Amino acid sequence: MVEKMENKEKMKAIMMAKYGTPDVLQLKEIEKPSTKDDEVLIRNHGTSINTVDVLHRGGKAPKVAFWGMKQLVGFFLRLSFGGLRKPKQKIPGGGFVGEIVSIGKEVTDWRVGDHVYGYSEAGGACAEFMTVPASVLAKKPANLNFQEAAAVPGGSTPALVAFRDLATPKKGDKVLIIGASGGIGTFALQMAKNVYDAEVTGVCGPTNVEMVKEMGADFVIDYTKEDYTKNDSKYDIILDVVSTKNLSKCKNILASEGIYVSNNPISSPKNLFHMMTKNKKFKTGTADESAAAMNLIREWIEEGKIKPVIDTVYLLSQTAEAHRHYETGHAKGRVVISIE
Repeated sequence: MVEKMENKEKMKAIMMAKYGTPDVLQLKEIEKPSTKDDEVLIRNHGTSINTVDVLHRGGKAPKVAFWGMKQLVGFFLRLSFGGLRKPKQKIPGGGFVGEIVSIGKEVTDWRVGDHVYGYSEAGGACAEFMTVPASVLAKKPANLNFQEAAAVPGGSTPALVAFRDLATPKKGDKVLIIGASGGIGTFALQMAKNVYDAEVTGVCGPTNVEMVKEMGADFVIDYTKEDYTKNDSKYDIILDVVSTKNLSKCKNILASEGIYVSNNPISSPKNLFHMMTKNKKFKTGTADESAAAMNLIREWIEEGKIKPVIDTVYLLSQTAEAHRHYETGHAKGRVVISIE
């Protein structure tokens, strides 16, 4: 007797069979995932591109200090993604926003129909449906639509860690943000100004000066016209989100008790040295993508203190193009993928 095969529901997803250029990102039709007892199934409405997504796809290290370090970091990155030769985590994307369509039997805090957002370390966000542990969920900001909310996970939380955990500005402190017009910098600028009431100077390119002013920067430096490491200002906090400088190059503009914060210490041998020797003026960290962090960000968004800045919105079928645009390094704010 031949048993009738169950017809599994299908969904569209971006699949990545190997490491490589954006061309490895292919739109496929695959089976919709099923939930475990502690998970929820989300109808995903959007995600955004983060540096870790590019690293995952390429299987290579970010900008690093020297060749040997690059190979070592690349090796551990591939291990973290589950495979040295090819990724086991085949659907890219960490940040998500969507609607819960089913819940596991152990989930008690959420209901079908709830609008949620957050970040999944296991990836899977470049798909119409995804399963995530209920423990990582946060309520979607009520004053953002799905595309706007998709821009928040991954971009806001490195800025949160910088100012909440590493170097908290006091009212009136002078804060310099290098890369103020990018996906992290736009959040950092607004946090420093509107959450911590600091005096903020943003560094950006000539085409982004007006945007940075409109976001509330007290001063804006066009790096093509002025070497900000040689001005007369003294900053209490320098946040370098693009890793173009290091503590040694910025020491002349850092206040006597000032702190230099980098989210990529291995981009410079000197920054790596400062980290290893625990220099009190040097701090580094990545991101806190926990539900508690995402709920704090939501509160600030709903209070009008911060909002996502979106450069471009792509369709799921255009994910490869979105990666190419992100890798130019010239996006004004966040690069979003809409999944409708």
